Parts: sequence; structure tokens; C-alpha cells
Amino acid sequence: MFIDNVRVIIAKGPFSAEDAQFYIKQIKKTTRFPLKKIVFTCSDSYLDIRYSFHSIPFERIRRIPLATSSEERAVNN
Repeated sequence: MFIDNVRVIIAKGPFSAEDAQFYIKQIKKTTRFPLKKIVFTCSDSYLDIRYSFHSIPFERIRRIPLATSSEERAVNN
């Protein structure tokens, strides 16, 4: 599917076109390069967003936690 001239692939999990459009708008606000493709992969606790640009051969990967973790971290407390 295409949203705002960006190829959108929902690889796994329940994810709507409205959700995809929200994240595309957020990414477009933070970058000056035109988006080419974006891939959403939704798991139980994370949403992985992978996207690439038209003008540069670069893919950015972000992992967003969907739920707060009750784990204690040994680093960065």
C-alpha cells in the first residue's frame, strides 16, 4: 500500500493505515529527505519501524517499546 507517496509494508502484527500515517508524518517532520519505503513489524512489546530514503542509500531502524518494562537494568539506572 502507498500512503503519502511512501510504500508501506506491514510485516507482522495488527497495524492500521491510520497508525502508519501517523508515524510517517512524524518521520517527515524530523527529516529533510523524502521517504521511499517504511516497514512496520509489531510484536507483543515492540513496534519496529524500518525506513529508507529516496536520495541516500540508508535504512534507519527504530524500536519503540509498547509497554513499560518491569525489569531492573544493570546499566543506565
